[in-house]
Amino acid sequence: MSLLKPRMLNRRLRFLTALRSFSFFAALLLIPFSPSFSVASIARQKAVVEKVLTGDSVRLKSGKTLRYIGIEAYPLQSKDLLVREYGQKAQTFNESLVSGKEIQIEWDSKIRDEHNNLLGYVFLADGRFVNLEMVKTGHAKIRLRAPNTHSAAELREAEGMAQRNQLGVWEKEPKDSLNNVPYVGEKNTKLYYRPNSPELSRIPQANLVYFNSRVDAKAAGYRACPTCHENSTEEMEA
Repeated sequence: MSLLKPRMLNRRLRFLTALRSFSFFAALLLIPFSPSFSVASIARQKAVVEKVLTGDSVRLKSGKTLRYIGIEAYPLQSKDLLVREYGQKAQTFNESLVSGKEIQIEWDSKIRDEHNNLLGYVFLADGRFVNLEMVKTGHAKIRLRAPNTHSAAELREAEGMAQRNQLGVWEKEPKDSLNNVPYVGEKNTKLYYRPNSPELSRIPQANLVYFNSRVDAKAAGYRACPTCHENSTEEMEA
């Protein structure tokens, strides 16, 4: 019997050790289901906007730059007057939404871009979705980049409404161009044409590039072809 006691003791010790390990991991598994646990509390982070940089970016009080996921506003600097005008309007509207305010940032799969800027969806205290507000008012267009496509459907729907109502950057577009008919640019001459222009037949396919609107073409440094007469004064000043 004296030989059995150490064995029995070892078994009891192993049993108690296993029981403690089981209890520890069981407790870990129960944590996510606690009533106080919230996915949103982890997915969103509070921050304060120190300065609005553009229509799609801000500088936070921490000093970091945050770019809005899924959208793109026109730049503030451009040779084209209309592009600059849209860029300034977008910045002003963005300022009216977030300047100096506390915001909530929701992250997607990729949280930084190639320039190390933060990427996020921005929400106000009243629940408004800032990325969406910029698009549905026509102050920005959608610009989806995988893998950050969580709100793609919502943003596409908002852009469609802005196009149909000719808001913001869509206000000066010919109505027939809102049916997803692209403008066509020639890479060598930096001229853009309507898709039904007879001059396109002489241009090799490899030299063509497509734009969703005239303003997109102008923002890329293209100007209207000499025979384009959509809005002759506006076109030729580009």
